[in-house]
Amino acid sequence: MQHGVNEAFSRVLIDKALEFSGWNLLDSHQVRFELNTATGRADYLLGGQRGPLCVLEAKREDVDPYDAKEQAKGYAENVKAPFIILSNGREHWFWNYTRKDQDAYRIERLPSRKDLERLLLKNLQPPRPLASEVVTPAYLKKFMPDFIVRRYQIKAMDTIARLFDEMRVLKFLLEMATGTGKTLLCAALIRRFLVTRNAERVLFIVDRIELAKQTLEDFAVVLAEYKPVLYKTARRRPGELLGSSVVVATLQSLMVDRRYREEFTPFYFDLVINDEAHRSIYGDAREVVQFFQATRIGLTATPRAYLKNVNVEELEKENPKALELRLLRDTYNYFGCKPGFPTFRYDIIDAVKDPEGPFLCLPKIIDIRSDITTKALAESGWAVVINEQEENFKIQDLEKKIFTPARNRVMCEAFLKEAQPDPTGKIGKSIVFAVNQSHATALTKIFNAIQPGLAVTITSRIQDASSIAKEFRDGKREERIAVSVDMLSTGYNCRDLLNIGLMRPIFSPTEYIQIKGRGTRLFTFKIDNTEYEKKNFFMLDFCAVAEYFEEKYDYTIPLKIPREKKEQKPPITYPPFPPTGEPIHDGPIIEPGPPSPPRIIPTWEGVDTLVSREITIVGPDGEKVDVMTFRGGYERDIRDFVAKTPDLKAAVEAEDDDAVETIVNEQFYHRPTMYYSPDKLILSYGVPASTPAFVYNAVGRKPLPTRDAIVGDTVDSIAARYNLRYNEQKWLDATAQLIAEDSTSLRKFMDGDMTIFNASQFNRLGGISALSRFDARENVFEALRQSSLVRQSLLATSLAG
Repeated sequence: MQHGVNEAFSRVLIDKALEFSGWNLLDSHQVRFELNTATGRADYLLGGQRGPLCVLEAKREDVDPYDAKEQAKGYAENVKAPFIILSNGREHWFWNYTRKDQDAYRIERLPSRKDLERLLLKNLQPPRPLASEVVTPAYLKKFMPDFIVRRYQIKAMDTIARLFDEMRVLKFLLEMATGTGKTLLCAALIRRFLVTRNAERVLFIVDRIELAKQTLEDFAVVLAEYKPVLYKTARRRPGELLGSSVVVATLQSLMVDRRYREEFTPFYFDLVINDEAHRSIYGDAREVVQFFQATRIGLTATPRAYLKNVNVEELEKENPKALELRLLRDTYNYFGCKPGFPTFRYDIIDAVKDPEGPFLCLPKIIDIRSDITTKALAESGWAVVINEQEENFKIQDLEKKIFTPARNRVMCEAFLKEAQPDPTGKIGKSIVFAVNQSHATALTKIFNAIQPGLAVTITSRIQDASSIAKEFRDGKREERIAVSVDMLSTGYNCRDLLNIGLMRPIFSPTEYIQIKGRGTRLFTFKIDNTEYEKKNFFMLDFCAVAEYFEEKYDYTIPLKIPREKKEQKPPITYPPFPPTGEPIHDGPIIEPGPPSPPRIIPTWEGVDTLVSREITIVGPDGEKVDVMTFRGGYERDIRDFVAKTPDLKAAVEAEDDDAVETIVNEQFYHRPTMYYSPDKLILSYGVPASTPAFVYNAVGRKPLPTRDAIVGDTVDSIAARYNLRYNEQKWLDATAQLIAEDSTSLRKFMDGDMTIFNASQFNRLGGISALSRFDARENVFEALRQSSLVRQSLLATSLAG
């Protein structure tokens, strides 16, 4: 009876899911219930205009619906329905079972009637493998004669093709540095999906309209025959939208009134690409992305690793809600990748050191500090007497809790003195990042007081800011300095940028990397008949940002989950300014928020002077923030070590495991700075692999085996050696799985403690009493104790313990 109740509840959820996708449950031509077939009774039969489309098999909520595949297939074959959905109400699986190359795969929304009818037509002309469309450096040459697809871009596309074709992977994450050509890589990738018919419609999602327009410009050249459109404008002309195979949209335009649900079906798009993926996978934005049941590709230079340095099992026990929040926000997890392991990575160091490059440049950091800045950076803060009371201000308080016009002027003067000129001798094109919009206006006024027409404010407060930003980028404005807050920190492609000014502190490594990325692109200046190459860009750091991320930021602590937005602060009233140049603020400025008594922010009326200046030229290995993970550093260092060590290189090419292990143990492990060692690698990667396996993975020779694969190989090997029967191999497999996952059970197993066999997985095998009938257990378990799986797992256990 209980089973029936549970399944009835599942059906309530399934009914809602069908209605959500547009099915009319009262129309028997669309949905039929409890249909008898020759092999049993189908729970739901979904129909189309020309007959049955899909059998939907409902299971209890506590049953894995995937296990009902064969049962549902019998029903589907009897009624000649080409598709199967397996569901327990919470979890849905879709199976295009007539396609021999496809297994059932997990979906988050049920398909609509239109979706299934379109898929039925698609089955008549199945797609060919992605890899059959060969991508060469000249792949896009007929569209862009001067454009060459780079080797790393081809490698990224081929990695996706291999996983898609051979393993039916449907989620991918490309972690690529700003300026490495993600947009044109995507254009080539989209073309590959469309040409091979693995996609008929593609959605490219960005988070700002400026990026959407910029992307559309590139797509219009490379994908012209697929009629790319901007969703925001094309939706007003339905024919244009329907006739397009490539739609570029902002998250905001899709989210308005949840119009994505009204105007599209869950299977409308076959491929969805998320630019700046780390910002589009939570809140309402996540709902948009999850609505579309398509192959998903995420692009980002800065994935948010909310599972990094987190003990998942411990957090699940102590605070499951906190773990759920981290899982939801972790970019790697969302795109089906293990923490820290994107599908493909190509960072700024790779781009600078690429043998075919360099493809990016690094900064020359000029650390400039005034007296106020130096004191505000100290632990005690900058002590100031306000209304006869001493108050202390830290670097993050300046321009928020106290105004410092003298410091602002000192920073602007120093910036003009130190900034890199362009080949004509004028100050190079520059972006200065301010604390807030009012601070940006203040800085612009100072720059223009020193040299009229030098600077322009580009913030969301400025009318037509997007057009101003584009004109500044394209050299159609006379100003040389753009003063901004956040608007230009991501997705702004200004190749001839020579200077970045940090006049605000930064505490997020993601934000710092993004801002640095504005200056890393290469550029060739052409003056008359002479060409000048951009070798680096200057980062003028007035808030010790670079020092903070090099020396003070703790990369070992988990990222903090952002708090919910608080209510708006009361409006700020700015007092008159002292006579140091013209006034910076034009009287009262009311920031958005509910009316309430204004809070007066004090102004420091004293002077400020420069007290230090230090230059750092960043080398080809980048800053510490560029290599934030132990694994990233290891993979880079071992690749370099292999390249410089002929004996090791030969051993790797010959896949001589013994030689690789010996050389790495003797010459590479336990060196200063990172102190790489087998135990740290196993703990970091979460895989009990051998030293050669980590080396082969890092140099791209063989992918690192998964923990399940290592367990499976170990079990198969021991089972063959002792000629185990089916049930005996099940015991061995359950034991190996347990000790590979749980360090406590591993220690007990090594000590011969039989209590580990009280675990639930052994109850299904008959418990301790059944184990006594396993005649060869002592020899088998001893072989397991001597296996590489256990040896490697013990290494990590000793380090973790």
